[in-house]
Amino acid sequence: MEKKMVLEQVPPEKTAAVLSAPDTKTERLVLLCHGFMSSKESSTNRALTGRLLPLNIATLRFDLFGHGESEGPFEKLTLSRCLSQTEGLLQWCKENGYLQIALVGSSFGGLVAIHTAARHPELFSVALKCPVSDYPPLWRARLGEAGMKAWKESGRLSFATPEGKIRLEYSFYEDLLKYDTYREAAKIQSPTLIVHGEADEYVPFDQSLRLFDTLRLTNDRKKLEAIPGANHEFSNLDHFNRMLDRLCLWLSQNLTTGNSS
Repeated sequence: MEKKMVLEQVPPEKTAAVLSAPDTKTERLVLLCHGFMSSKESSTNRALTGRLLPLNIATLRFDLFGHGESEGPFEKLTLSRCLSQTEGLLQWCKENGYLQIALVGSSFGGLVAIHTAARHPELFSVALKCPVSDYPPLWRARLGEAGMKAWKESGRLSFATPEGKIRLEYSFYEDLLKYDTYREAAKIQSPTLIVHGEADEYVPFDQSLRLFDTLRLTNDRKKLEAIPGANHEFSNLDHFNRMLDRLCLWLSQNLTTGNSS
């Protein structure tokens, strides 16, 4: 069963979400955080949902602030806004009877997931797909010194997309500088999986190596799965399926069946 919803957990912006629940009532749910300029309908979110439902695990996929059908101008996107949004969604999940909650984050959504998990030791599981652990240097490398200067001076950065030109304010970058993601990752207490392609062209695999070393978890509660040859999008079908296999196994192992009703 799929139910489209508009949630007002973080006023004044409304969040568009889709709850996918199995036919049998369950207390187990995975909250799915998509990547930068993606949406709740990403191929990973939909494929994971299709695999988790037969295991009696619900999913809640949602559009981040300024993305998809959620409210808010994209140009005012910040990590802080997304973290507030995710906090509200976790509260909604608990209020609606989901007592075993896991968190999945892809790319920028992985950054959101890391900081959220650091604040919520009660999460049963965390799974990160090619997560961004340190975003500022990626922007500096992408734009160069001149591009960063122009972004700061104008206050806005323009992107060309298939849907047209969009803008992102410099406050997005300034907000990122407030966060030390590796320091926050060291606070995570939930079992955590990282799946990252070694040929990722957007988020360096080295970031996940450092992230894994930062996790203060025992070896049976953390795992890094490197996929040789896989790019950021896992565009090779074999790579994509291998990534899904690892995420689903990790989530199903850590969301126990004993407390489901």
